[in-house]
Amino acid sequence: MRVIADRYELVAFVGRGGMGEVWEGRDRVIGRRVAVKLLPDHQHGPNADLFFREARTAGGLNHRGVVTVHDLGRDPGDGTLYLVMEFVAGRDVAAVLREDGPPPPATGVEWAAQTTAALAAAHDAGVVHRDLKPANLMLTAGGEVKILDFGIARFMAATDKSSQVMGTLAYMPPERFAQHSGDARSDLYAIGCILHELLTGQVPFDADDPVSLMTAHLTRAPEAPSERRSGLPVALDDLVLRLLAKEPADRPQSAASVHDELRALDLASLRAKDPDPARPKATSAPTPTPTPTATPTVTPTAPDAPPAPADRPPHVPPPPGQPPAAHQLPTRTAAPAAPGSTRGAGGGPAAPGRRRALLYGLGGAVAVAAGGTGLALALATDDGDKGPDGGGSGATGPEADAAPKRKVRPWRYDITSEPPTACAVADGVLYVSADFKITALDARTGQKRWEGPRFSFLPDQPVAADGTVYVGGGEELWALDADGKKKWTFPTGDRIRSRPTVAGGIAGIVYCTSMDTNVYAVHADGGRKAWNFPCGDALYSSPTVADGTVYVGCEGKDNTLYALDAASGDLKWTFPADKGFPQAPVVSGGLVYAGAGDGRLYAIHADEGTEKWSVEGTTTTNQTLYLADDTVYAAGDNGRVHAFDASSGDKKWTNEGMPTVNPTQLAVAGGLVYFGETLSDVGSIRALDTGDGSERWTASTLSSLSPGNRENGPVTAYDFVYITNEKGVVALDATTGATPDLGPA
Repeated sequence: MRVIADRYELVAFVGRGGMGEVWEGRDRVIGRRVAVKLLPDHQHGPNADLFFREARTAGGLNHRGVVTVHDLGRDPGDGTLYLVMEFVAGRDVAAVLREDGPPPPATGVEWAAQTTAALAAAHDAGVVHRDLKPANLMLTAGGEVKILDFGIARFMAATDKSSQVMGTLAYMPPERFAQHSGDARSDLYAIGCILHELLTGQVPFDADDPVSLMTAHLTRAPEAPSERRSGLPVALDDLVLRLLAKEPADRPQSAASVHDELRALDLASLRAKDPDPARPKATSAPTPTPTPTATPTVTPTAPDAPPAPADRPPHVPPPPGQPPAAHQLPTRTAAPAAPGSTRGAGGGPAAPGRRRALLYGLGGAVAVAAGGTGLALALATDDGDKGPDGGGSGATGPEADAAPKRKVRPWRYDITSEPPTACAVADGVLYVSADFKITALDARTGQKRWEGPRFSFLPDQPVAADGTVYVGGGEELWALDADGKKKWTFPTGDRIRSRPTVAGGIAGIVYCTSMDTNVYAVHADGGRKAWNFPCGDALYSSPTVADGTVYVGCEGKDNTLYALDAASGDLKWTFPADKGFPQAPVVSGGLVYAGAGDGRLYAIHADEGTEKWSVEGTTTTNQTLYLADDTVYAAGDNGRVHAFDASSGDKKWTNEGMPTVNPTQLAVAGGLVYFGETLSDVGSIRALDTGDGSERWTASTLSSLSPGNRENGPVTAYDFVYITNEKGVVALDATTGATPDLGPA
């Protein structure tokens, strides 16, 4: 019996696919059943660092809809790279479709809703899957969907020297054929393909060969699911077609918004009108082969979920011992297709030239493996063969119909007394700190839901989690329930100047910092102190919690970044700088990114506190950071925003900037970087392209932005970008920058 890393016994071989071998295993230390994935031999090269970084990032996801990664490493015996994951009893959705046919529509919608809930949490953490397909969706015996293989597709593509694109062709978005690595909206295209297959038994495009299938993705308009299976509602057709839009910008801009639309469908009506199962059309496409998974053959029966109202109430925590709600915070999305890509019919990238198509379909630099409903292809590209029009020369097809876009109606909410300081959004509710209280607004319409009790202080940045709103600002941390009523308060020795944090897999703990120099961990169920850690000077920075560690920076007399154990408060390591760390760090892939007051940006190894790289010249005083899709965005003085490669620190771009402007905290969504301009008399908000930093739009809120600290910036969700100014809160169209009527209220 083979034993990996002297710990994991390989008990039974499960299967082999393009992503490596999968074994049922046993953890000798804990005694639990696990799944062990062994990466192919050709991966044992310099890209192992990428494997560890991608796998650690994926392993940091904490969501019931994502298969948990327990361990990873390189076997000291033969150098095999391995992943150890939870063992999931059930079948993958590809096997269910192949063996049982498409499920009832209500069940298919339920599975898709669970998938998008998990996907929203992943995107919110900056993790993009890049190879979503039914074979990567595990269906448990209890009817729950769990996503496999986060972080693996990118590593496989990078380590295959003959490939620049990795994915499964039947679910691959058009922009991937233009060498764009894919972003959150690419995952949404794959969700559209999966949902189409769940509803009809067929993927949107079927063809006899890879070239024809690729051309279909690029040029053909997909059929609405109701054309293949009668009785499906128009709203469901509309959602699937928007997910399958050729242009990423025309798709829904977040997995969270797709989840909400799926939950808003009348599932009871779908059950009542459930037609005969869809009959797939005859096709000569390859017979699907499921991606191997470490699971026994237990046939699940998905429960029929009750319909959710179109306007869901705030989340109420489940009873003790019950799993949390599937839907978490809204997602953030990453960059669009590379600017300048040649477009094809239907608005997508151009169809491949004949030479490129031959490379894709006839060998050469192409790797093909069975998997899911289609082919897993590692595709090389060749831009040397173009037709007379500058595009591809070998493919034609009908122009795709434009998918209808979701209507976004900008709105404003005026607050006439004390100006707002910050806002936060969760589960369809926008929470605004203003006028000595928290006001809860409907995030889509701006209608007021409730006002909380009046504080004796101006509240600072709120955060919402599990139906509770946490906020500081005075010498107490407050917790409000889903109706805005006080649950508890926790006293500190001085003012709380930062946003509380609820994250990191430590159940029921809220973290905050105080001007009394302490980091506090407080039990969420009653406001009792779990621990506190004294730092060397006043704390302005919000804590960041990731992988069981609390990271917080100090300035003043203590120019140190601290890493503390999230459960106990014990010190793990410190990282000093010439000047302090005034803003919250960001953490991903085993690295901590922190900006120091001397204008230097550091990438620090999270496990030991040593520097990996640093760059200088980003700013002269403060800088706010945002991490999305392997890019660190830093905003400094003079209106400048910088984009750095998260792995190497190499600069990707810097925008032109404005000498009279200081950017607020950044937000990234839908291929745009958003920030407000704190020195602007008219309250400007700007959107830059994540690809090159060019300005996409600038909008004015006609009032100066709130003068709070620079962490108070725009918030994005539900295709809106929200910003507070001296008159209240404004919700703009995140894609176009369109504003509501900003005249006198």
